[in-house]
Amino acid sequence: MVKTKKEVILDTALSLFADKGYDATPTSLIAREAGVSEGLIFKHYQNKENLLEAVVKAGYRRITDKSKGLVVEDDPAKLICNILDMPQKLVEDERNFWRMQFRLVDEEISQKHHIRFSHSVMQKLVEAFKKLGYKEPELESEVIMLMVEGLWRQFLHDPDQAHFTKMLDLIKSKYKGEAA
Repeated sequence: MVKTKKEVILDTALSLFADKGYDATPTSLIAREAGVSEGLIFKHYQNKENLLEAVVKAGYRRITDKSKGLVVEDDPAKLICNILDMPQKLVEDERNFWRMQFRLVDEEISQKHHIRFSHSVMQKLVEAFKKLGYKEPELESEVIMLMVEGLWRQFLHDPDQAHFTKMLDLIKSKYKGEAA
């Protein structure tokens, strides 16, 4: 399938923001790498900040679509394990997006979309922990989300997949469906 110039601009911006960072990536470089004029970028996105917003929104749209199957699970223990698997599954498919996100961790645009995505996952976790009879499902969910954030970073930056898998298996073993 042939990409539109708008899609090429988004893909190129994502790649450059992931490699160089948002602040260190001028729109002139994005235009040159995408094979378009800088004016075309501004025609579609008005300014660099709007381009970043479009890149982040498009990324979270893809992430949400890919993660739907992981959070649609009736068995609460399996749901928790699926959510713990999210970092590996989503980073494998969207490595540049997550590299960019970690570079933008303090940016309002990035935070807003990440919080929205995390909140929907958090709600599913709370429901799962309630079904399992945990005394403090909200706190348990927060702990899992902290682990998921750490696992994302670990999987993204550490090439030792065997160690990552070992850590993930250990965490999963703690949530086999017994109430705490």
